[in-house]
Amino acid sequence: MSPDPKDSIAPTPRERELMMLIARGLQNKNIAYELKISENTVRAHIGNIMRKYRLSNRTQIAITFALHAAPNSLRRDLARTDRRPAAPKPAQAPAQGPPVQTAPD
Repeated sequence: MSPDPKDSIAPTPRERELMMLIARGLQNKNIAYELKISENTVRAHIGNIMRKYRLSNRTQIAITFALHAAPNSLRRDLARTDRRPAAPKPAQAPAQGPPVQTAPD
């Protein structure tokens, strides 16, 4: 299996800044205000990030940022393809105790 091109490309400091603000959920106008740039420049940066990492939406940008910000050990664990998520445990019926004795009428 060939390495993912997203892993070999490092974001620039400005891209990291932008990706962090997207991951925080900020809108373009708020990002522009925070970085003291125009909304058009924000859109251009977002387009460049999407092309560079072959992403199609802001959620993917946030995930990519989170993976780049994660410690190497976590990234290694997440990148393993041989691991499968554990199957959920089947629901168990509630334990039933002995029948309760009631007084005769």
